[in-house]
Amino acid sequence: MKKKIILQTLYIILIIAFFAVIWEFVLEEFLLLDMDEGIHEKKTDVSIAISISLLALIYPVYRGLKLISDWKALEKVFISHGLNFNEGTEKIISLESITHTLVAELNRRKKAENGIKSERENFFNMLDQLPISFHLQADNYTIPFANKMFRHRFGAPSTGMCYRVMHHRSEPCEPCPTFDVFDSHETQSSIWTSPDGKTYMTVVTPFENVEGAKLLMEMAVDITSEQKAKDDLKRVLAEQEEHIKVRTLELERSNASLKEFSSFAAHDLKEPLRKVMLFSERFRGVMTEDLEGKAHTYLDGMQNAVQRMDILIEDLLHLSQISTGGTCFIPVNLNDLVAEVIEDLEASFPGSRNNISVPNLPEVEADRTQMYQLFKNILSNCFKYGKAEVLSVVTIAVKIENNQPLQISIQDNGIGFNEKYKEKIFKPFERLHGRDQYSGTGIGLAICKKVVEIHEGKIDVQSQLDVGTRFTIRLPHSLLVS
Repeated sequence: MKKKIILQTLYIILIIAFFAVIWEFVLEEFLLLDMDEGIHEKKTDVSIAISISLLALIYPVYRGLKLISDWKALEKVFISHGLNFNEGTEKIISLESITHTLVAELNRRKKAENGIKSERENFFNMLDQLPISFHLQADNYTIPFANKMFRHRFGAPSTGMCYRVMHHRSEPCEPCPTFDVFDSHETQSSIWTSPDGKTYMTVVTPFENVEGAKLLMEMAVDITSEQKAKDDLKRVLAEQEEHIKVRTLELERSNASLKEFSSFAAHDLKEPLRKVMLFSERFRGVMTEDLEGKAHTYLDGMQNAVQRMDILIEDLLHLSQISTGGTCFIPVNLNDLVAEVIEDLEASFPGSRNNISVPNLPEVEADRTQMYQLFKNILSNCFKYGKAEVLSVVTIAVKIENNQPLQISIQDNGIGFNEKYKEKIFKPFERLHGRDQYSGTGIGLAICKKVVEIHEGKIDVQSQLDVGTRFTIRLPHSLLVS
């Protein structure tokens, strides 16, 4: 009898052990529990719970069917091995709690997997909808991924290798700038013209996927229209440049002819004027005693008109030479030049009372003849438009700063003028006073402006009636001789 009880007990234990092993396998392999979250610590308890629970379930069945004759003896055997049937209910409750945990974990994992799947789909949808061509390039010439724009321009990448899909070639391109990025590991950009004539700006960047495979991300923007506009602009600019060259040659020939004409015209105009002046002086010398007062007045007026015409022709000749003639830039010592101008003007204005203050002026790269005309015309205005019976005070100042224009100002204490005419005075033949008050042709300041413009500078004037006038000349800093 004892032997039978022992065999039946062993049989039940084998059944329980079998289910326990199956449960161990399910926990670790089938359900794929996250071992980092501590669930593995309950796995042994689950196994024991399953074993006891099965035994507790089987116990009444076996007992009811009276398959085991002496259950008391069997209970003693289990108790002697540390097993208590009363723990079955507690273990079942523990098993239910763990089962809920497993279900919750499975649901969380499923939700996370769905979220990852959704994000992945969104990411690839975004790449697919990009308004530029985008694809992944493998080092075996295949194209693992290509977006809609790529497929639209080049076709499905599954039809062949990159050199066949994009370049219509039967073999790899040699050399291939794209594949150079596999070696350099640096992003590269270039302009590429496809076989269909379209032009793309491409950017290639090295990339490694989660499996460790080395790939290239290549993006291409269609710039065909922009490139065509750029080429058209180059063509138009080239045509314009050629047109400008032709017009420049024509202008140079025209200027040369004008210069020659102005020189001859000035000579031809001044020659009869000299004769008129000569004969009028001879006539005065011969007929002095016989001429009445009015006759002397007429002769004076005629000679004055001849002199004004001579000065006007001379000024026009200077303006024409400055406008049409070439410039000769040489180092010019402004101290010597201004001293020469003052000496000449003092001879032209005998008896005038002037006090001129001249600082140490710099040396500049300039056309000396034109610089002489510039300072002569401005300083002559200072002498001419001085106040009667008042000492004329003329102050020249210079300002030199790093990388700033050279600034030279000429200030007087003359009669001044209304500043609303400040633009007018630099135009040819414009005068603010009548000839009976002040002599002049109205060309001097126009010559000054032209000279400053030829030297790529600016000239400005500030004035106040009965206070004085200040001319400011600004020349490029680069003209200074170091």
